[in-house]
Order: sequence, then C-alpha cells, then structure tokens
Amino acid sequence: MENPFFSVRFRGYDRAQVDRAVARIRQATEAGAPPHPDSLTNLGFQLTMRGYDTREVDEYFSAVARSLRGN
Repeated sequence: MENPFFSVRFRGYDRAQVDRAVARIRQATEAGAPPHPDSLTNLGFQLTMRGYDTREVDEYFSAVARSLRGN
C-alpha cells in the first residue's frame, strides 16, 4: 500500500484523523489482518478548515476497499 497524497482544501476532512486511519489500515494489512472492506466506508471524519479534499479521501478508501475485495 503506497502513501496517498491528498490535496488540502479550505474545508475538508481532518488531516490527523485521515492520516491515523491510513496508518492503521497499513499496519493491519502488513500484519496480515486487513480490515473488512465494508469498514472503509463512511469513516466519519470530521470536517475542518484546511482539511483534506473529501472527494480524494473518499475515492482512496473506496479503492482500498475494492483492492481488499479483489476487484
């Protein structure tokens, strides 16, 4: 799993929350216990000023879920 790059927008997902979620998924996957793909939707990130682009983040987690499903 590669490190994602997300654009920063005036209002977007809390960067620290997204970064922690990416790190947890990476660690779990590397340990051989990847998360269930359905758990990667609607992660409930808070919106904040100067946050990550919501569309890019949602697309990233959707792509990870597809990959875990083998699609």
